[in-house]
Amino acid sequence: MQVSVEALKGLERKVTISVPTEKIEEEVKLRLQNLARKVKVDGFRPGKVPLNVVKNRFSDSVREEVAREMVQSTLYEALKEEKLVPAGSPLVEPEEIESGKDFKYTAVFEVFPEVKINELDKNKDEIETIRAEVKDSDVNDMVEKLREQNKEWHEVTRAAAKDDKVTIDFEGFLGEKAFEGGSAQGYEVVIGSSAMIPGFEDGLIGGKKDEPFDIKVIFPEDYSHKELAGKNATFKITIHEVMEGKLPALDDAFVAKFNIKEGGIDALKKDIKENMVRELERRLNSMNRERIFDKLMAINSFDLPTTLIDQEIEHLKHDMYHRLFGHEHSDNEQIPDFPRALFEEQATRRVHLGLLFSEYVKTHEIVADKARVEAMIEKFANAYESPDELRAWYHGSKERLAEIEALVMEEMVAEKISENAKLVEKTMSYDAVMNPKNDGESKSKDKGE
Repeated sequence: MQVSVEALKGLERKVTISVPTEKIEEEVKLRLQNLARKVKVDGFRPGKVPLNVVKNRFSDSVREEVAREMVQSTLYEALKEEKLVPAGSPLVEPEEIESGKDFKYTAVFEVFPEVKINELDKNKDEIETIRAEVKDSDVNDMVEKLREQNKEWHEVTRAAAKDDKVTIDFEGFLGEKAFEGGSAQGYEVVIGSSAMIPGFEDGLIGGKKDEPFDIKVIFPEDYSHKELAGKNATFKITIHEVMEGKLPALDDAFVAKFNIKEGGIDALKKDIKENMVRELERRLNSMNRERIFDKLMAINSFDLPTTLIDQEIEHLKHDMYHRLFGHEHSDNEQIPDFPRALFEEQATRRVHLGLLFSEYVKTHEIVADKARVEAMIEKFANAYESPDELRAWYHGSKERLAEIEALVMEEMVAEKISENAKLVEKTMSYDAVMNPKNDGESKSKDKGE
């Protein structure tokens, strides 16, 4: 077998493999002999078909079958011999198969990049890490949010005002033409919640039940539907119900809604604070790990296999599909053709970090510390209503236990990376950490949202 390797663009390689005709014909002969013992041909008894008849009828198809199967074994052998590891499935193109000629084929694929870790330098590599704490004012704000979520609504006969909940029918127009996705019936919106595009909710103020009116708005320039972005639109509105909200009193009845049986509002606040501290710690750990990994990625750039990025984009498309529509996974599901640009940056980062992380772990021989794995499970269990059940749940599955081990590995790698960096601490508020404002992200959705 002859093998030649050609380096194409970036990580792409082209391998040409030539299999001697003798190897092909030997296998073809053996299979034809076996076929002659069982094939049925008119005019001959089973097992008595002459070999030359079998050859005339079946040699071409058997040769093609042998060649196809030979690709599997010879390609594996060639890749092993040349020490090549494909990052994805090779694209195999065989030449025409002819009797008496060597069988040639090519395989084109991307290889994994060679990754050599560049460590951070404390003298020049600075990483800003975030710290925050839960203050009493944050707990009080959370209590108010819970009151807002538990408002008691009752219908009023006056015109709609800020903070009212209204039930409306609406239809959106560009000029005289209604646009797709711009209408709804019996739609509930709280005025001032910023759930709709800018100007829409303000336009509802002063509206009265069963008295149709129009609202003129301008879609944001970064609106998710490009055909509407920056356009002037008119919405025809009919209000069917105006409801005023009343905040519940901070009494035992309110506290009971959160399964607090004794201790009143103080017990509720204590419970809320514990949850907030737990979620803040998780968020800070995630944010700071991300900043540390980003710094390592910045000084470790290398070619990335587009094959892996394409695969990651497909995974992200599936995740979005299931998140948006809530469907269970099925083998024949039809994933919408989401624009590639939505996922490319995230997919590229995941592939880059995944390859870098794997090499870093191997270079530093990092293994998940069992004590830390158990400590993390214990931390999760203590926040659970039935701690023993959660402990058993994790220990009852290798896959679930592997998820905890992966989290521990992330922590250990981040700690190891940061040993060589200058860490600068920045203090942020609880709200800034837990509710980051993304000005570049449009809140706009279909139906004027």
